[in-house]
Amino acid sequence: MAGSPRSLVVDESLLRRIAASASWYTLTRPWAIVMWAVLVAALVVSIRNTVVAGADADVLTAWLPVAVAALGAYAVWLTTASARRAVRAAMPAESTVWGELLDDRLRVGVGRRTSEIPFSTFRSVHARRDAVLLRLHGASAVTALPRELFSDEDIALLRSRIG
Repeated sequence: MAGSPRSLVVDESLLRRIAASASWYTLTRPWAIVMWAVLVAALVVSIRNTVVAGADADVLTAWLPVAVAALGAYAVWLTTASARRAVRAAMPAESTVWGELLDDRLRVGVGRRTSEIPFSTFRSVHARRDAVLLRLHGASAVTALPRELFSDEDIALLRSRIG
């Protein structure tokens, strides 16, 4: 891509796939895995307490496993909804998205908007099947771009420049 921008028209299907990639990335970060481990432990303990209490279980003890499972489902739903909202705001359906790698920065555009982002803004690059996720320094946020904008050589170049 260096020197020659690639472009594509974003459709609903691509938006969903990019949001799914961003959601999966977010839900599998180290702190998220800690959260999942704590939720699983809470679920196991609450089920065990319900079984041990048997017929003598109070309402709170009986409903605690359901509440823990609902909390996990809510975390997944909230993460996915946030990713979809962010991706749709950045790349509305039927808009043309383009990208270009320059010597020291990434230039991307959506419709009439253009951004030039220095490589130093990003901490890491994660290439998925449908999205390239660029993690920002000092934040847990990622910039999600369509994978189709980048060749394997572009991804290698991004990784060498970003680290």
